[in-house]
Amino acid sequence: MNKNLRTFLSLFSALLVFAVAFGFRTHAANNLTIDFDEDDYLRAGQEFAHLIRTDNWFGFLETNYRPEHPQLAKIMFGLSVIGLPEEPLIADLPITANPARNLPPDLLAAARKMSAIWGALTAMLLALINPLGGLILAMHSFTIKYTSQVMLDGFASLMSTSTALMYYFSKGKNGKSKTALLAASAIFLGVSASSKYLHSAVGFAILIDWFLSAKEANEIRRFFRITILWGLLSLIAFFVFNPFYWPNPLERIQVTYEAVSATTTNPNVVKANLPIWQPLVHLSSSVPWFWNEEGFLFRVDGIIFIFALFGLADTWRKNRFVAIWLFVDIFILLAWRTKWAQYILVATAPLAFVAAEGVKATGRNIAEWWRTRHQRGKEAVKPSRKETMRALPWLIPGLIAFAVLTIFPLLFQFAVSLIDLNSSTLRDGFQGGIWREFWGGITGQVKASDFVQDGKVHFVGLGVYLYISNMVGAMGLPFFNTMWTILSVTLQTVLGIGAALLLWQRGIKFRKGWQALFILPWAIPEAIGAMLWLNIFIPLWGWLSLAEQKFGATMPLGVFTNWERSQNSALVVLLIAALWYGFPFMMLAASAGLKLLPQEVFDAASIDGATPWQAFRYVAWPLLMPLVMPAIIIRAIFAFNQFYLFQMFNFINEDFNMYTFARLSYIAVYDWRWFTGSAIINIITILFLAVFIFLFNRWSKAGEGVTYA
Repeated sequence: MNKNLRTFLSLFSALLVFAVAFGFRTHAANNLTIDFDEDDYLRAGQEFAHLIRTDNWFGFLETNYRPEHPQLAKIMFGLSVIGLPEEPLIADLPITANPARNLPPDLLAAARKMSAIWGALTAMLLALINPLGGLILAMHSFTIKYTSQVMLDGFASLMSTSTALMYYFSKGKNGKSKTALLAASAIFLGVSASSKYLHSAVGFAILIDWFLSAKEANEIRRFFRITILWGLLSLIAFFVFNPFYWPNPLERIQVTYEAVSATTTNPNVVKANLPIWQPLVHLSSSVPWFWNEEGFLFRVDGIIFIFALFGLADTWRKNRFVAIWLFVDIFILLAWRTKWAQYILVATAPLAFVAAEGVKATGRNIAEWWRTRHQRGKEAVKPSRKETMRALPWLIPGLIAFAVLTIFPLLFQFAVSLIDLNSSTLRDGFQGGIWREFWGGITGQVKASDFVQDGKVHFVGLGVYLYISNMVGAMGLPFFNTMWTILSVTLQTVLGIGAALLLWQRGIKFRKGWQALFILPWAIPEAIGAMLWLNIFIPLWGWLSLAEQKFGATMPLGVFTNWERSQNSALVVLLIAALWYGFPFMMLAASAGLKLLPQEVFDAASIDGATPWQAFRYVAWPLLMPLVMPAIIIRAIFAFNQFYLFQMFNFINEDFNMYTFARLSYIAVYDWRWFTGSAIINIITILFLAVFIFLFNRWSKAGEGVTYA
């Protein structure tokens, strides 16, 4: 393609993304209710606008309302309202106060419009290097929300994206153009820090990628010389655009530090007690529907997050810096104590880029599957009619059992999910109402209706699915359930394989006895095992609390006392219990697999000088993996559906807010008396597991079986 034409198309697509992004943000700005902090930053903008109107330039040295954040973005909000009539200064409310009910309409509209422009420009900049990524960022609902309100994150995100863009373009340049782009990236980095400190995290990503590139080119010394100058230029830019620090930098840094400390320990943060993984919940779900239903035309953040997972590998191969940018930002978000949703704008730009690569990879896979469909059909071995008829009598009993035990329950669950079955309509439902309304609804004889309290079931249609999906998304349930499955199964697999390898060694005495002891947790019913661990960790009279009372908090495991006050500690406690319960199964699977491994390959590895770790990594694990993977899938299904463990620990505190889909389905029936909601949650669970098993099989090739046993 002609270079000029390519440049034109790139600019045209970027402008188109800007128009789309600005349209979404304008719609949100006109419909979103006033949120926390908007009154603070609008007031700060008023103060700076007043200084500009009165030519009081020395006032910039002393003015910084809400000093936990730097000045620049607040000054920009001041510029956004400079042309409007001056309004009385917005009241100085405590940081713990609820959102303001009313703000000056003209000032609010002008400041929100400026924020929308910043957000649209950020999407446009991303579109210059990845048009689809820019479009995805334009549609990201959390990004739309916080770049449509009077928040600091819109301008800070624009500056951090500009920093990344300058460095990105410098990677393919040499000479003066490379130097100019690197200098621009340093200046933008300083401006990012002058807007909101957290957005300077992109600088760490640049340094990591820069170091890796220098190491590959054997230019480590040159890297350190240049990056020192680059860092100094960034620091100068920070001070230039943040006059508050000019009079006495050390004293003002102390003021900022004290303000940040007060912010991260304010009662709102403490009361929220959000877990360490909360930023990932925000990144993997859309703006909750109950925040503002009319502010967003659609919410697709969860889908964007899934595509980002699919695109990580391709992004690392093609654009390593963007992948590092995303990883660094997520690490900073996890480490930062304050977990409010607006902070994720640090990472949404690289997330959108990676999601775009995931969309492309998925499209290529689908295209490849479609292109080779005829070839796969030719390669498939089709049984003859005679063979089919001969096998049919043996298949019919299994097909009947499959239909009765699997197909019918699924169909029944689906039917219940489309009607308003609850405790008041249960009698009518089981007297034929379920199938009456279900059949009438899917054939069009009965129209979907709202919930009616007349003692009879009614067809409600698929609309309830949207309600349940929004509810579980707002709870962060899809991410937590997936994270719980990955963490618990990974720990069980590591300990199970480790125990199997230990018992596999020659010279182990009482091998069978140890194996029987290790299997014991698996032999105990899950409910009993959960109760056992509950007796250990329950506050006040649990074994751990009694030990603390006798030996003090410095005793081993004393760190777990008061674990119920923190979701992070609660997760660790639950993982300990799940590890104890689940590792025996993995140990058995690994032990069976190790017995089938040919000893000759280990002898050959030993002769070649392989260390024990190398023998496991390059010899044992590749041979063991096809045998262990089916066991991992089974454990993952059990972990995803974990119920008793979470329900038992709920007895400690009724506000225990860790859920799996299985526990929420139980609550829907037991507490809410709502069978429809439970059925929908069960169907969502099945869909999640089906997708998980498909992807895991594709990645692990577990379905190919074993060729050496």
